[in-house]
Amino acid sequence: MIEFEKPMPIKDYMAEFYAGKHQTEYNICRFCDDKEKFAREWLEREVPGINLDNPQNIVDRIGYYKIYDRNPIKQDWTDKITALELLRNDGLSELRIEPVFTDRNYLTEHNYYWHLSNNTNYILRCNHGSGWNMKFRKEDSFNPEYLIRKSHEWCNLNYAYISGYEWQYECIKPGIVIQPDLGELLNWEFWCENGEIVNVCRAKKLKKNIMMYLSWYDKDGNPPEWYIGTKPLNFKVMSQKEREILNRMIPYVEHLCKGFKFVRVDLYSINNEVKFSEMTFTPCAGKLDLRWVKDER
Repeated sequence: MIEFEKPMPIKDYMAEFYAGKHQTEYNICRFCDDKEKFAREWLEREVPGINLDNPQNIVDRIGYYKIYDRNPIKQDWTDKITALELLRNDGLSELRIEPVFTDRNYLTEHNYYWHLSNNTNYILRCNHGSGWNMKFRKEDSFNPEYLIRKSHEWCNLNYAYISGYEWQYECIKPGIVIQPDLGELLNWEFWCENGEIVNVCRAKKLKKNIMMYLSWYDKDGNPPEWYIGTKPLNFKVMSQKEREILNRMIPYVEHLCKGFKFVRVDLYSINNEVKFSEMTFTPCAGKLDLRWVKDER
């Protein structure tokens, strides 16, 4: 049996916090009375020049939506377990990467083995955060202790308080999703505002939480007027196959993004099938670098 240190009762922890201990940004956000004010001050510090009073560009608007857009459906799609349920309920089961295990309880050395096959690669994700995932291979000799301890660490944190208060994470009950590891997949990111696709990016993960942006497009696969993030190497003309993939994905994205002021819908193309990755409402917690690109041809 893996032993875990018993956490301090929250009442005692808060007493120590107000006495001057545990003064991390996480705890300051967690225990502050005005979280909207905290979120605004965090963004104004982290994104110099952001205009939240009169948003002028997509970075301003994403920051504004982060603080003030409280569409309750955002929480459902942020929760990785609920998102899988919503896909089924919406008649979009074909988009699901089927999990082999989900549970809204802590991972243990007992339930860990229930549905997992030997000599198979998997990825574990926590449902209530971003970047809380770990790849592993199930083998007879595999010791799950580190995986279990790491998942407990994640499940004991509230992602809402990590980067300037992202409210949609706050009330998600922590849990675990284990899915087959399908390798390093090409990510199709659809940036959507007011129910319309305004930008498309193809990206590839280099390593955990580090993406390489390959190229940016408008909805039709042409050079975009703008892009967000790391400067791409160049604009790469889509092949016929890539355009076919884009055209298959667009109806799904247009369905998923309806009703949201801003959302980034991430999809994969796996064996000629469209699969769902996630929906993100505040990419990079709103710490975005906007650069304008003009077609000079």
